[in-house]
Amino acid sequence: MRVFVAGATGATGTVFIPRATAAGLDLVLHVRPQSAAKTPLSADSRARVFDLSDGAALAEGLVGVDAILSLVGTMQRRFDSGDTYESSDILSTRQLVAAATTAGVARFVLLSSYGAGGAGAYLQMKGKCEGIVQGSGLQWAIARPSALVSPDGLVGTDGARTVPWGVQGLGAALRSIPGLRGIVDGARPMPLEVLSRALVGLLGAPGGRVVAGRVLWELGSA
Repeated sequence: MRVFVAGATGATGTVFIPRATAAGLDLVLHVRPQSAAKTPLSADSRARVFDLSDGAALAEGLVGVDAILSLVGTMQRRFDSGDTYESSDILSTRQLVAAATTAGVARFVLLSSYGAGGAGAYLQMKGKCEGIVQGSGLQWAIARPSALVSPDGLVGTDGARTVPWGVQGLGAALRSIPGLRGIVDGARPMPLEVLSRALVGLLGAPGGRVVAGRVLWELGSA
């Protein structure tokens, strides 16, 4: 399977790429021009450096592609440089879905977030991205992890993913309480290695799935 990876240079992409390569996936790695000087992926033969607004370059990048995996996600600390949830996450989802439809790419996997569509600008944005994908007519799948945790020493162009030690300790304690384990499983921090294995699984699984919580953990632990 040939997979176009949007957002390849971030923390998730840094862990996903070697995992997916080992699983036998043929990857096309999208690199934003703004990130090109910050990542060794620019020198990778699989990399394509262009802005998603460049329709011709995007169409060329999708030639022969079977699936799109969108790991795109901006962070509030990039708002000062002009990024917004609308211009980064929502617009990129629209661009990728439109290009997939035109190019005949049948499958789309979106990295979303636990609680997507809920309160707050971030979760509202994730809900909008999910709606775009679900209404696309493509064979879609959506992953909803909670907070993500990078392996030691691995960072993407937007840094590493970490959570305070106390958060993980509290989650472990709550999981031991009868009746709470299922609820806590949906929100406990997920190592990026587990998420990457789950994403590889979703790329080859039947479409129309929103996967979160214990199911996502099980998929990533298989």
